[in-house]
Amino acid sequence: MARLIHLNGPSRVGKSTLARRYAHEHPGTLALDLDVLAGLIGGWQENFFAALEMARGHGRELATRHLRRGYDVVLPQLVTVHDRDPDPAFEAAARAVGATYLEVALLVDDREHLRRVRDKRPINAVEAQLQAVLEDPASDLVDRIRGHLDEYLAKRPHAIQLDTTGAGEDESYARLLEALDAN
Repeated sequence: MARLIHLNGPSRVGKSTLARRYAHEHPGTLALDLDVLAGLIGGWQENFFAALEMARGHGRELATRHLRRGYDVVLPQLVTVHDRDPDPAFEAAARAVGATYLEVALLVDDREHLRRVRDKRPINAVEAQLQAVLEDPASDLVDRIRGHLDEYLAKRPHAIQLDTTGAGEDESYARLLEALDAN
């Protein structure tokens, strides 16, 4: 049975990296990075969140088609209590085509999270813009995201919470595979 694997977690925790690796090692899997898709929509630089809302709609359609054909989709996307169109809509889309929905929250302690934010090297224009916002010393965005994510996950008892503190990419990926195999 096809699965939609939603990798949730704070910014810069490794969601996209693990999604790309999973897709690479599982032929036919769609790594559906909505931030990348948003970057393909004109005007994203001026209003990223409007572009992201459009990308979410397009993403649900892509995911539905892919799942319907029997292939997995891995969705690296931060979702918190403040999303206007929360990605449980992806859960409904998966279930509507008979696919399994799994949400895995990749977590990390505060200290390591701040280090990962500082150490991130953006690989495209969207990541560079998001990085600038996250590194703004006058902003408390990183702390707010963590709080909003905690609040969201408290209402998502079926989400698999995977601590990646102290784990590099290989170990985090192994933990992810183990969690997916157990579900």
